[in-house]
Amino acid sequence: MPKYQNPDMKWREKHEGFAGQRLVVLPRPILATALQHSLLRQLLPTDAGYYPKARGHTCAREMGCPEVIFIYCAEGNGWCEMAGRKHAVTRNQLLVLPVNTPHVYGAEKEAPWTIYWFHAVGSNVPIYLELLGVTKESPVVPLGGDVQLLSLFEDVLEGLEHGFTLTHLIYAAHSSTHLMGLILRHKDEFKYGGTSVRDRITKSIEFMKGHLREPLKVATLAALVNLSRSHYTTSFLRVTGYAPLSYLNHLRMQQAVQLLNTTDFSIKQISEQLGFSDQFYFSRAFSKMHNHSPSEHRRRYGAQFPEARR
Repeated sequence: MPKYQNPDMKWREKHEGFAGQRLVVLPRPILATALQHSLLRQLLPTDAGYYPKARGHTCAREMGCPEVIFIYCAEGNGWCEMAGRKHAVTRNQLLVLPVNTPHVYGAEKEAPWTIYWFHAVGSNVPIYLELLGVTKESPVVPLGGDVQLLSLFEDVLEGLEHGFTLTHLIYAAHSSTHLMGLILRHKDEFKYGGTSVRDRITKSIEFMKGHLREPLKVATLAALVNLSRSHYTTSFLRVTGYAPLSYLNHLRMQQAVQLLNTTDFSIKQISEQLGFSDQFYFSRAFSKMHNHSPSEHRRRYGAQFPEARR
């Protein structure tokens, strides 16, 4: 057990009793039964809570916890000691405590944290931890701020608060799966650029969406957001997983699907709207992505227009 070094707190623990706090624990007999269900055994929240401005909050577990603990700091500051190291936890960071690992954590005295948290079990939990890159030596993940993160933590908490029927547990489990997906996305976006660069990439994507029919160049997009071409290209790839022009093609193909499904525009008209001077090049690009031609797509999925043109 790491030696707790905060002289103001000593070993005093305060788990609850904060104004406005919420806390729910899934009864363990119900948990044991729930984990036998195929929709719950991959990821299931077992406990969840919300502690606003949790002054004096500390928790020490000499044997660790049988579930993985996820703690999101929405405001203020906190800390954690684990594996002989002390870690600061600040706003918009996620603290992850692995299974059965002794730990101590709590709120800073001057600016106590506001936290959403949940415990989780399931066969997919180790996979999520691997993708997050967390270990007992490195348990803090910067995520950046996003109201959707708070909303999904709220969904997990509310899902358990509403009851422990199968339907309620499935809702809580799927909310936690959605939350983990969003956490992973924010982790990658924050890691590869920080807020400023991510905002610039988002701005350039919005520009792409409004100028799909124009022959955009990487240099133009980079200049739009005041980045060098090389920095823009590298940042774009890290944030989105696509090279800029590949992402532009992705957006064009998305718009092509919408036009094919909901309008009677000819293939030539659609290709022109999306910046393709040659409709046959457009058709080849569409077929490469969807494994069927635009005309075949319209036959399969498009609305029925009496005068639909090919």
